[in-house]
Amino acid sequence: MSARLFVALACLTLTLGCQPDFRPETLVENLRVLGIRAEPADLKPAERTRLDSLIVDPSRPGKSPTVLWLACDPDPFNLNRTVCSDPRVLNDPSALAGEGGQLPPGVRVVGLGKNAVYQAPAGLFDVLPADDARRVSGTVAQFIAFAVAESVSPAAPQAELEALLRRVRAKEVRSLLTLFRVRISESPERNSNPTLSGLFVGGEVWPQGAAILALPGEPVLLEGRALPEVFEPYTQETPNGPEAKEERLLLAWYSSAGRFSESSTAIGGQVQTAFTAPGLDPKDPLPEGRSGFLTVVVRDTRGGMSWHEHAFFVCDDTLPEPDVQVLKLEGEKVVALGPNAEHLQDVVVDGIAVVPSSASAGRWEGVPRAALSSGPHAVRLHAKTCSRKVGPVLTVP
Repeated sequence: MSARLFVALACLTLTLGCQPDFRPETLVENLRVLGIRAEPADLKPAERTRLDSLIVDPSRPGKSPTVLWLACDPDPFNLNRTVCSDPRVLNDPSALAGEGGQLPPGVRVVGLGKNAVYQAPAGLFDVLPADDARRVSGTVAQFIAFAVAESVSPAAPQAELEALLRRVRAKEVRSLLTLFRVRISESPERNSNPTLSGLFVGGEVWPQGAAILALPGEPVLLEGRALPEVFEPYTQETPNGPEAKEERLLLAWYSSAGRFSESSTAIGGQVQTAFTAPGLDPKDPLPEGRSGFLTVVVRDTRGGMSWHEHAFFVCDDTLPEPDVQVLKLEGEKVVALGPNAEHLQDVVVDGIAVVPSSASAGRWEGVPRAALSSGPHAVRLHAKTCSRKVGPVLTVP
């Protein structure tokens, strides 16, 4: 066998490893569902939950996808006997619609958009004896989130929706289907969605709302941390009886450009991830405006979920360094004045970044994320050169 033929066969067998343009799973370039959560994460019969989705589409900047939420009535016997478990439906959601476009019994629309609201049936476990263990072990409500890379108004006429469905079937419009479950039980143990106490960049807690700064090709160590009480204890039924457990928290990393050394890590584990900013590797060029997004999705081992979204900025160390001499409040805006002030990336007031609104020669403006109390406020300045330093005190009348 020739070496060339061997390489060709190896590439057929290990396709991903031999593709020169392999794109990592952490890289988000088109329509992607990165997370779905319910709040609260666990339900009792008759309780409501709010469903929220993290769906991004960098290929359509400034435009939102449409999400259709379908709920299947839960099976009190937890035998997975619902339409949402039908492989035909998961392969083609249009199979749900029968004659006249009607949904089958037990399936209903619970939302159209980023969010939905669901209420568990009040008498879900009435078919079970009062002492039946399945009341405590519970069952699941199943949901189908059908995302389409096109904006559709909730008031759109039927003809418009049918035309969109035809384009989806013809693969003229990107679409994704995600199956999501929410536990329903009478158990006194309730799961809560996990939360981070902060994102640490290079070992330092990063200010809320501030863009993560890195030079092209520069790896930056990222770490998510959580308070001890977030690791909830719970009881797991095993063949040997109940066993006391404590949740683990897992982090999944995504970005619109750049690369991660690890796609997923565990809080408190030995492995951490480093984010390498784009711009040095020809296969990972600088994004437009030198900026993009970075997201970490937090999952616990019982189905709870949350996420934290951050911008990143690829620094330009050839720019002149900002020299902010005046920091003041003009109406509702924070204004920074001084030579090269336009090269500020973020103004951080009391640990929270101001939302930038405009910049011109010697001037930078932004709007605080919340009303500032009267008195002096500590400020840190983040520059597009990657420098970070203490700024003048901002005094609010």
